[in-house]
Amino acid sequence: MKKDFNILKRLVPYILPYKKRLILAMISMAIVSILTGLLAYIVKPLINDIFITKSYEYLLLIPILITIIFVVKNIFYYMEFYYIGNVGQNIIRTLRDEVYSAIVKFPVPKLSKIPTGVLIARITYDINIIQRTVSDSISAVMKDILTILVLIIVVFYMDFYLAIVVFVLFPVVIIPVSLLGKKARKTSTDTQTEMGNITKFLDETISSLRTVKAYNMEELEINRFKKLSDNLYRFLMRMTKIRGLTVPFVELIGGISVSLIIFIGGLQVIKFGYTPGNFFSFLTAILLLYEPVKSLSRLNNSLQEGIAAGTRIFDIIDGEAEKTEGKRSLPTEINSLEIKNLYFSYDKSEGYDLQNINIEAQKGKTIAIVGYSGAGKSTISMLIPRFYNPDSGEILINGININEFNLKDLRNSISYVSQQVILFNEPIRFNIAYGSFYKDIDDIIKASKFAFAHDFIMKLQNGYDTVVDEAGLRLSGGEKQRILIARAFLKDAPIIILDEATSSLDSESEKEIQSALFGTDENHYGLCQNKIVIIIAHRLSTVKRADKIYVLENGEIVESGNHEELIKINGIYKNLLIKQMGN
Repeated sequence: MKKDFNILKRLVPYILPYKKRLILAMISMAIVSILTGLLAYIVKPLINDIFITKSYEYLLLIPILITIIFVVKNIFYYMEFYYIGNVGQNIIRTLRDEVYSAIVKFPVPKLSKIPTGVLIARITYDINIIQRTVSDSISAVMKDILTILVLIIVVFYMDFYLAIVVFVLFPVVIIPVSLLGKKARKTSTDTQTEMGNITKFLDETISSLRTVKAYNMEELEINRFKKLSDNLYRFLMRMTKIRGLTVPFVELIGGISVSLIIFIGGLQVIKFGYTPGNFFSFLTAILLLYEPVKSLSRLNNSLQEGIAAGTRIFDIIDGEAEKTEGKRSLPTEINSLEIKNLYFSYDKSEGYDLQNINIEAQKGKTIAIVGYSGAGKSTISMLIPRFYNPDSGEILINGININEFNLKDLRNSISYVSQQVILFNEPIRFNIAYGSFYKDIDDIIKASKFAFAHDFIMKLQNGYDTVVDEAGLRLSGGEKQRILIARAFLKDAPIIILDEATSSLDSESEKEIQSALFGTDENHYGLCQNKIVIIIAHRLSTVKRADKIYVLENGEIVESGNHEELIKINGIYKNLLIKQMGN
């Protein structure tokens, strides 16, 4: 119970910036509630003075009064609806922004453990539930309670003793509704979990549909989705049953209450001279009470769903962000990068993925890290920008441990080009300038020319303003890779990391990219000139020009030297080269 209250309490700071709009909404609600109570009270003169005493004066006055009440009531109802909606949407917008911000700031190790679909479900499905809960809660807690209070005053004013009989029945309704609410919360939690599973499944399969089709696995994936869909259906139907039971139960109790009121009120009219106007005014007030009471009964279910969603949302918001602080400023000129006695494991229970790694890189020199797939090459590339931290050992820039530098400054000093092409569904100029938005179009064009990308970009329909489809599907592998090279050129960082940057390219594209990296002559310099360059490659044709090559096997460096030196060793490097030449 305390945890539930804390979740609701945490929403208060999100409401406070909009307190003026909330006050206007409350004033509008109060006016609507008072006018609703006035409508119930008017029934008394309507029956007594028009239908019984047959007064022409009241026959003219009361219809006009009722019309005015409805006009004013609906004006203020619109104002209430608008301001409540405005406050609710602003709260949800802030929450949505905070959730996305928290996700973006998560450390890479944490992100790698949470399926993408689950994170998407938090921003979409869970936020939508909170949106519904906030709207329902503010409306029910304020408007419905105000309306109920006004009508209760009218009811007790009309007939004190009959009102007591009615309200004796209220606990009979509240207890079962509360029990249904607890069950609704558990079901809502299960439903949200299953929705996350479906989102994860869709994210994985839709992005891999070409693989699915290549292996003729459409029916398998359809059946897998059906199983997930059936599970979600069962939870949703369970929630539907709970919601379906709540309202009929309240209506049943309400119907029994009305029957008792009619019996007791009719008895008073027949035997004790109670006027029909008094009775029907009382009955109207009771009937008008039904809608806000029913709304409050639904609130409990909505509240339980919202608490379950809120728990997950705040778990994301409260998650530990990546630490960016550092005591030292990054050197203005970076001359060396060294990895010393480094050990690292993704899962300590399974041993080290990297062990006793020692690598030196100097400005103006190119080093390469090669080895079979799974040797640990890409892991090294992820340790340098501190996506992960080593278990022991250190990585040094100009002899200083990189943990002492501000993380953003460190990453600003690194241009990272990977095998995994990350292109956004934005214009090509946006994709090239990503991370360097302060550069103008002339700089972008210059970088593209160095990357041998300008010519094919200008052949596209809108040149640099051509929007890249999702994952760059309208571009070839070489074209996409050259956009990344252009991005690295534009950033012009002192450290270059090329992680399998040419592994999926044909020989012609690879030659062009190598020219972009190392230059063609003294008039066309490459990206790697006067920088610290680390090339991670499986394809050895990419690394022949490297000043020093480190050969990795099972997470350890087993050979090192330049191309000619490693050929003479007659070891793993030479075997890799022979195999690739044979292919």
